[in-house]
Amino acid sequence: MTDSGRARRLSYDIDGLARIRSAVRLPELELFRVPEVDQPDLVIERRRVVSGAPVRRALPTYVYRERLGAVTANFDVELGPPVRVLATPLLAHSPHVLYTNIVEPLLRFVIAGRGRMLLHAGCVSLFGQGILLSAKTDTGKTATILRLLRECRGSFLSDDMTIISPDGTASRFPKPLTISAHTLKAVAASRLPAHRRAALSVQSRLHSRSGRSVGKWLGEKPLPIMAMNSLVQALIPPPKYMVQQLVPAEMGQTVQVRRLFLIERGSPALAAGVGREEAVEQLLSNTADAYEFPPFKTMAPQLEIGGLDFAAVQEAERRVLTEALSSIEVVRLRVADFSWPSLVRSAVAPADLAGPANGRQDGPQLDARRAPSGRLPVPEEVQP
Repeated sequence: MTDSGRARRLSYDIDGLARIRSAVRLPELELFRVPEVDQPDLVIERRRVVSGAPVRRALPTYVYRERLGAVTANFDVELGPPVRVLATPLLAHSPHVLYTNIVEPLLRFVIAGRGRMLLHAGCVSLFGQGILLSAKTDTGKTATILRLLRECRGSFLSDDMTIISPDGTASRFPKPLTISAHTLKAVAASRLPAHRRAALSVQSRLHSRSGRSVGKWLGEKPLPIMAMNSLVQALIPPPKYMVQQLVPAEMGQTVQVRRLFLIERGSPALAAGVGREEAVEQLLSNTADAYEFPPFKTMAPQLEIGGLDFAAVQEAERRVLTEALSSIEVVRLRVADFSWPSLVRSAVAPADLAGPANGRQDGPQLDARRAPSGRLPVPEEVQP
């Protein structure tokens, strides 16, 4: 079968915002899988991409080359339309690297061109309210979402990235969740077998923030970082699970966002309302933090997709956020421990349900009513 024939085998439709035809299975997008798509925005082909001089092409092309002979993670991105990714077999055998480092950055451009933003934030619906949680990578957002779902039985839309509209609507982007040893504390023991729990001790170290920091540092060196990353993740895949494997949860599709929580670890403890301009800057910073791994820094400035270069994408995202946050309450929660779920629950639950789940005192409780100063009252347990 030819490459073009294989490229028609798998299709994904992200709710009409981006359509993909791929020769490589993309586990992160499995819930968007459809029988076929017409006029794809993105086509992924698997083929040998040599390390020599790039072939002259009729379309503008971003060329990434690592000189390792047959063991290489080279790829080309023809800017189309449609955008076409030509990836080596090594990348195809490490679909997490292919998706995270190449496909999702390209989707960010496509989604911005549709007047939306791919925001680094998780989204759930609790007690009929749309809730966003955003943080720097590896802060504790995943564990917070899992505990909220386990204790409040809400709907899950996303954990890592959420599609935001200017009117404040959040749309699903339900990728598998990456689980760390700490995150596992939010999951009932019966949900994962013992051998998988044991394997997390190795997997979580490799795929933790410290592991990614080493990867980013190596990416600044003259090393074949994409090939190294692909080989490592092909041998030791990241610990990823769909949300229903971990906690009881319904799958949501869209929700009107009522509150957005910016969560962070540190002292002094803080629970305070955040102004729109400050919130926009923080959310843009959190999203940028999620795209620091190579080759994004070198690739993004050279892309122009749907008439948008990277500067135009960033400006479009800023406009979407500024407009969306006009109708969303933003709260910053800073604690030294991991008590965000209790604070979020007490802020959004009806009065008769806002206490600790199952009679337990899991952490400081938050009164969500705004004080005249614009700060949220901080209970004694949170006050420095």
